[in-house]
Amino acid sequence: MRRKKDILFLCQFFYPEHNSSATLPFDTAKYLVAHGFTVDALCGYPKEYSDQAHVPLKEEQDGVEIQRIRYIQLGRASKLGRLINYFSFTASAFFHLFKLRKYKSVIVYSNPPILPFIALLGNMLFGTKIVFVAYDVYPEVAYASNSLRPDSIIAKGMRWLNHLMYQRASRVVALTAEMKAFLLAHRPELTADRVVTIANWAHEKKVEATDEAYARFGYRPGQFIVSYFGNMGICQEMETLVSAVERMADNDEVRFLFIGHGNKKQAIAERFEKQRLKNVQMHDFLTGEAFEQAVAISSCCVVSLEKGLKGMCAPSKYYSYLQGEKAVLAVVEEGSYLEEEIEREGIGQAVRIGDAEGLTKGILNMQRCSERTREMQIRAGRLYEQAYRLDKGLKKYRDIFQSLLMRN
Repeated sequence: MRRKKDILFLCQFFYPEHNSSATLPFDTAKYLVAHGFTVDALCGYPKEYSDQAHVPLKEEQDGVEIQRIRYIQLGRASKLGRLINYFSFTASAFFHLFKLRKYKSVIVYSNPPILPFIALLGNMLFGTKIVFVAYDVYPEVAYASNSLRPDSIIAKGMRWLNHLMYQRASRVVALTAEMKAFLLAHRPELTADRVVTIANWAHEKKVEATDEAYARFGYRPGQFIVSYFGNMGICQEMETLVSAVERMADNDEVRFLFIGHGNKKQAIAERFEKQRLKNVQMHDFLTGEAFEQAVAISSCCVVSLEKGLKGMCAPSKYYSYLQGEKAVLAVVEEGSYLEEEIEREGIGQAVRIGDAEGLTKGILNMQRCSERTREMQIRAGRLYEQAYRLDKGLKKYRDIFQSLLMRN
């Protein structure tokens, strides 16, 4: 019988896509290959987050054998579109179920939330060990964002799936200590020794703010630029920041950048356009040099989460802010790990959801107290180096697989 390979990455997004749901698994896969593991990936065919019009269905990249599967990809702005994407990719992956018999372990991600079903079948049929990465905690995150009713058939199916997953997974990766605590409190089938906390990381280059970078976005050196990067969707509370933009419409020294997409973006853009606001710009998802320049010209960056999501998710762009040495303004509910970390480390300020006045004051205080803001920025960069650098997270993934596969 042919010897089994070590690890299969089972995920919707992978190389060459640019979103964090693709770059984080690919970073991990490359690292594991470099440390002697045999690694393949089964992923979706790239579309939304790729600059390449055509890629092969099969290829090897950095030692990782990648097999891509086609599926229906609709716009994610609507709930129906997202559901069709989820079910279509999972159904397409199901036809590759017997591929899992060739692997000792599979690492599967919580998005899309029904994808772990394929890993579970592989575990039950072939004994393939599961490493489950909880980017978001389902179905609770869907309840809190009003995307799913607890009494729906889909919700019942998710609860059943999650019970089996947390029962049978050899390791579960939580992104924060807050998420780990939530899982242990709400998943009685899960034991603490099987949960590992591994934060996300950033891997963009830190660049200096040049005149060219300012010109690219229509701003000038000396302006205080407040930026929001990432998804503007069901889990992100956007009203507080949007209201702050409106309150500061006549302030010539403070400007705003919104970069990303999501089902709330169009309504936000239409609202700004209707008021003919001159202090804000909106751009689509950026990658590479464009993203790095946008971070470089930013004076501070905003992260936000909807109410009721404590312990259920973690914004990935937070780590890009820290890596880029940016002060952080967080719009979160009381007691959030983000509030605690930001205040403990002195890297910014947290305000309550709905407190547009408090957010406005926080922005103005940062703008007026440049020395204090610069200290926050330095502390942010230091925190990234100490706690969230790429190699720190990758070593933890290596340790997981060395333990599971009993390798020295």
